[in-house]
Amino acid sequence: MNVLCTICARGGSKGLLNKNIKKLNGKPLLNYTIEHAIKSKIFSDILVSSDDEKIINLSKKFKFINIVKRPKKLASDKSGKLDVIKHAVITLEQRLKKNYDVIIDLDVTAPLRNISDIRNALKLFLNKDASVLLSA
Repeated sequence: MNVLCTICARGGSKGLLNKNIKKLNGKPLLNYTIEHAIKSKIFSDILVSSDDEKIINLSKKFKFINIVKRPKKLASDKSGKLDVIKHAVITLEQRLKKNYDVIIDLDVTAPLRNISDIRNALKLFLNKDASVLLSA
């Protein structure tokens, strides 16, 4: 089974400028989410979607991270996240010539999540034969 992790990190945050790369405990916020995805060991691939060069360059420091440059039309504060994810997945599937069975999107602004929560969410999703699983 191919499981994809998407991490959507827009550069133009309005409430807190550059929030996705602000340091929390000495580390950029984005790093926590990438590290959680890697440490969970459940993903076939990990993808960062961004319009921002700083975020893209930060993501490149991690091995095995796929980066999809987000077009401007999907980088405004009015852009829907599902449209962003759809663009990223289609782009990566074409690039890698593979399809994904499950897509898990991890928010950059949730650095306190547990790796076990990610694993358990996937187990619950598969065991319930669900089409969508949301956490809050």
